[in-house]
Amino acid sequence: MFLRKEECEALEKIYDNDSAELVIIYGRRRLGKTTLVLEFLKGKEGVYLYTPRGDINRIINYYADSMVKQLGIKLIGRITNFKEFLDAIYEVSSKRKVVVIIDEFQRLHEADETSMTILQDYWDRSLRKTKIKLLLVGSVVGLIERIALKGDAPLFGRRTLELKLGPLPYYRAREFWKKLDPVNRVIAYGVFGGTPAYIDTYNHDISIWENIERVIVNKNGRLNKEPEELLSEELRSPTIYIGILDRISEGRRGLPLAKIKVSNVNVIPYIRTLEKMDIIERLHPLNERKRGALYVFKDEFFRFWFRFINKNYWMIEMNRYDLVMDKIKNEINDYLSYTTEKILRELLVLYSGKELFGTKIPKFKKFGAYWDKEIEIDALGIGRDTIVVGEVKWRDEKMSLKDISKVIEKAEKIARIFNKKDYKIVLLSKKGYKQEYEEENIVFLDPIKMEQAFDITLNP
Repeated sequence: MFLRKEECEALEKIYDNDSAELVIIYGRRRLGKTTLVLEFLKGKEGVYLYTPRGDINRIINYYADSMVKQLGIKLIGRITNFKEFLDAIYEVSSKRKVVVIIDEFQRLHEADETSMTILQDYWDRSLRKTKIKLLLVGSVVGLIERIALKGDAPLFGRRTLELKLGPLPYYRAREFWKKLDPVNRVIAYGVFGGTPAYIDTYNHDISIWENIERVIVNKNGRLNKEPEELLSEELRSPTIYIGILDRISEGRRGLPLAKIKVSNVNVIPYIRTLEKMDIIERLHPLNERKRGALYVFKDEFFRFWFRFINKNYWMIEMNRYDLVMDKIKNEINDYLSYTTEKILRELLVLYSGKELFGTKIPKFKKFGAYWDKEIEIDALGIGRDTIVVGEVKWRDEKMSLKDISKVIEKAEKIARIFNKKDYKIVLLSKKGYKQEYEEENIVFLDPIKMEQAFDITLNP
């Protein structure tokens, strides 16, 4: 299933005009960049150019062969350098609208550091006057920023569209899990996350637990060592990054910077890189923007792997997959408590200014999580006169009146703290509620109603 529809729609918009477009698409590996551009290319005149590793001559020869085969053109003479390649591109795009996709374009810079400056000059003098749709796709995030996105980068100011691909949020990835019941849908997202390449490993012909064991737990599984391999491919000193992620996985949500210590290393530059790669992110409490932030996993699969696989690899080495699976099954509700917090926050943002099962949700001026020494709120929206408190109970028992009363007490305190007249509450309980409740300012959700709510707002 193609899961990058929003990004493809953005590309279709720029294709509809006749002006030249320079698009930068980037993000770490496995996030579906190549699938996105090939989907966009369908039915259009264009060429997809993969950049192999090697010297500039090898790259240019590969480009030239691909152009001849895909565009059906004849080249006059042999292309021997990057400037001549751009001449050939100009010849085609000056006459008609053509899509040119250069994948792994950062390898051009690695092979010849002058290539991006040459492209900048050629764009300014010639290509910007054509109908070309030039898509530059890259996977090494830091390098892409240096050559294309920062103020002194050769291509800075030339791009007409920038798409950074990260893991898909639940509201988009859930489309893949439609065949599963709502509880297993949440489990699948909490385990496989929102990375298209990881989602595609899922086999709908077997149970979710069989998928987890075969694909992730089994040492021969496709994703068994994926985080280690990805970090080793893209980064120097992967053991330091692994150490940082291992520490972060010890917190229920995450950890503050002061508690993330790996040997005697200054972890800040490494953390910044992991943020750029969309593996982790900072979670700020609404009551404190400058301090008090936690570093949490943005990528659910990485969070799962570091909690259940990395820490228990001694069992996997002994082929005791049964022990690892028992641990996962016993702890899955606790693990998913943070996953479902994030899902509830997504849902409330989608309903800001809308009606959720008969309850008007105000437009949020501020939104996020909240915690202090006494109170923790999974989701908090601040409207003009009203706050919205969202709370999740992901456990195998129904939510009681006592549980609900505690949330009401929290909402009343938070309303006073933010000086608001009113509050509304949105509850999500895995097993529902011990009795039927009807409260004007409370929305009672279970997994089925949560999915219905997503369907209503996403498919009006």
